[in-house]
Order: sequence, then structure tokens, then C-alpha cells
Amino acid sequence: MNTPFDLVGSVSPGRDSWRFKVRVVRLWSVSAFLYLDQVNSIEMVLIDEKGAKIHATIRRQLLYLFASKVAEGNVYKMSYFSVMPESGLYRTTTHPYKLMFEMKTKVQISESSKIDLYGLSPTSIDEICGYGPDHDFLVDVVALITGVTEEREYVRDGKVCKMIVLELSDKSGKCGCTLFGAYANQLKDLLAKNDVGLPTVVVQFAKIKMFAGKVSVQNVMNATKIHVNPSIPEVVSFKQAMVVDGAETSVSIAHIGHPIKPSFEEEFLSKYPKTSIGHLLELANDGIYIVSAVVVGLVDGQDWWYPACKCHKSLTPDSGSFFCKKCDKHVFKMVPRFRVKLMVDDGTAECVFVVFDGDMNILVGKHCQELVAGAKAQNAGFCPPELEIVKGKRVKRICSDVSIIETFDAMSIPNEEVDEEVDEEVGEGVDEEVDMIVECVEETQLGGFVGGLIISPKFSKAEHGVNVGAGTVESEVIMV
Repeated sequence: MNTPFDLVGSVSPGRDSWRFKVRVVRLWSVSAFLYLDQVNSIEMVLIDEKGAKIHATIRRQLLYLFASKVAEGNVYKMSYFSVMPESGLYRTTTHPYKLMFEMKTKVQISESSKIDLYGLSPTSIDEICGYGPDHDFLVDVVALITGVTEEREYVRDGKVCKMIVLELSDKSGKCGCTLFGAYANQLKDLLAKNDVGLPTVVVQFAKIKMFAGKVSVQNVMNATKIHVNPSIPEVVSFKQAMVVDGAETSVSIAHIGHPIKPSFEEEFLSKYPKTSIGHLLELANDGIYIVSAVVVGLVDGQDWWYPACKCHKSLTPDSGSFFCKKCDKHVFKMVPRFRVKLMVDDGTAECVFVVFDGDMNILVGKHCQELVAGAKAQNAGFCPPELEIVKGKRVKRICSDVSIIETFDAMSIPNEEVDEEVDEEVGEGVDEEVDMIVECVEETQLGGFVGGLIISPKFSKAEHGVNVGAGTVESEVIMV
């Protein structure tokens, strides 16, 4: 008997008179690239009674029509869509096409017990490791949490963000799972409700990544969904089939990883030796030291940003595109990131410090892409007046907290020579955290913004620089 509804699996271009009965298994909003407080689109994943899934988008111009009509978890009768090819690195389904809401799209609330509530497509850890980081599709993982790190804090885009790393295990193997921001908080709340034994976690719509040389998964901002010990068929089947030594008798999750990143107070006031720039310039060995200094001005004629790959490494213009040495491939999209050189003086000497994206975001209070857009992609020879920061020794961390600076200044610099022996492992954890990336599924805004910047990817230095704020003392910072 013919059904009055089309099957999601049959969707293809060439018509718009589609009629579906589907459940919204996931729905989230995507912010505009330069205006994070504005919604650019609403993304969703739809599933029909056959279990077929497809991605759908409500673009910004139609939000006023549909934003209040669609909610996650509900079943709807929907009709009239345009169909477009699906592509990108963060595909939520394996369907080759996606649906676009149009002015004449109809949405009507409905019910159906035949349509799955969660729409899970579990992927084993062995399969995840086999796919590797080049896999374009988001995956669903059902696994035991057999290890967890301490919650860490790091700075991203000028904001302090929390991060936690899990060890996931199933009968095929183990892998890491990194959760950022609200996802880290959500997991803590869910684990607090766990009774006895190792909890089973469901991470839906996760991205496969390579971290510290190993394949892992991490959340995709707003798209990923997390469940702990949910009463759903896939989890029941997993628990019945799962065989891990000690899994049935374990009463707590093992602690894994390195110690958490020290606080500002610990790092700036007690962890590392205090010194002066004059003494720093005389040191023969590399190390981590603390200095208190003022920013005199920016270094003339120097680049203040660089084109970065999604892996955060700098890109080299090549044949009309960019080449990333780390990824070993050409890319056509980049993200501007800060690399600012400042002349710094503490009264004993002057030197140049280089400060990168995370610390610059804190001190400037703006993202690099905002300043690049305002500067129309100008680099060397032009510096926006908002900029202020550091080089010489690589900056690990910056603090502008007034109370810490006052305490720091009250501490005398030891007269004896600073011990030049430094633990080489210090700072590795920080570098690892910085390399972790929180991704967004929607990339069209980034592409549109960057498009004008990479038509002719040449970043030559100007012959004569512009001195911004030279000779003035604008701010005081202490630096690692």
C-alpha cells in the first residue's frame, strides 16, 4: 500500500513537492561569524519511520517564519523543500543531500510511535580509529567511561573555557573523548547521578580528531548531544555485549592525564622564578621566567596576524591557495589569528615579545577576524589601535589581574642568579590544550568572510611601518 509520505532515503534534486513525516532528533542554532549574538541559521537532523536521516536548514531570512514552529524531539508533517547536495567536514548524516526550508514550506505538528526517539547510528571505537580524522561524517559513540582527566580551563577567543577528556572503552578498543565548555559541565552533572560501576555514555554527533598522535573524538559546538546511562535499546544491547576486565566490579572511574593547569596566582607568584628583562637577555639557556613590564609600543612594520589552518598552524600562500605543512595539503579557507610583536620595558632593558591568539583575545577583548575585517586584510605597515602586547622568549601566559600584579611587584627579585635549569616538560599540557579546536558545523559564514582575503594570498611586509602608541605607557602586564 502506498504511503502518503515520501521516504527520506529517496530524496534527490529535481522536485520540491516533498512530503515527509519525520521526527526532529537534533536541532541547534548557528551564530553569525562576526556577530556571535545573532543567529545565522537553524540546523536540524530529521529521521523517518524507516530510520533514514537527513540534514535540514532554516536560513537566516526565514527564521521569523519557522524558528518557533520546530522543536527538538517532536514529530511533524513537513512539505515543500528545495534539495541541495550535502558536503563539508562535519556532515551529520550519510545522506548525499540536505533539505532547505523555503517560503512555501509547510510544518504541522504530528505524532508517531514508529519513528525512533534518538536516531542513533552507533560506531565502534575500532571503526572510529579506522576512519581517522579525515572522516567527513559525525559519529555516534556508545561506550563505557573508563577514565577521566581533571577539569581544565583554557582561553579561547578571549573567554575562559572548560575542558575535560574521557577514556571511552567498548569491546573493540579504547579512545579519548574531549568535551568543551557547556558539554564538560553537562557531563559532570550527569555523572553525579551515576550510582555504581562504570557509566555508559552516548556521544551523538561527535567529530573524529587526531590528538597527541592518537585518534579521538570531541564535541561539535551546539550539535553534539550527550546521554549517560539512558534507557534506550542501543545502550541495553551494548551493556549486554560489553566485556571489559573489571567493568562489572569497578565502582569509580580511573583518573587519567597530567595535573591540571595551575592557577594564575600559582603560576605567576610561586611556580616560576621572577627575573628582569636585563637578566633575561643574559641567560644562555631557554626556560620559563616571570617579568613585570609595561608595553612601550608595537614593533614597526611587522605582521600582526597570520592566516591559519583549522589545525591552528600558519599557512603559506601557494598557487592561488594556501599550503599547510602540518596537514600536508592545500586549503582554500583560512582563519586570521593574532601574532603581535611589542616592545616591552621593565626599567632594566627593552626587548621584543611575541603574543599569540589566546592571550591577545583577552587583552584586546576582540577576535582577530574582527580587526582583520576592519583593516580590510592589511597586515604589515598597519596596526589597528586596539592592539597591545609581546617577543624574544616565547610567551606562555599573560596576566593583567591588578591584585596579582600588586602582589608580584611586592615580591623582591632574588639577588642570587636565577637557576637556569628548567623542567622541559613544563608547558606541554598548555600547548596541547591550545591545539584542541572547538568546531562549528556551519562553515558558510567563514567561507564568505575569508573569500575576499584569499583571492590573491600574498602577505608581503610593508617597507615602512606605522608606529602605534610608541613612547606611551598604556598598560602593565606580567608575563611567563
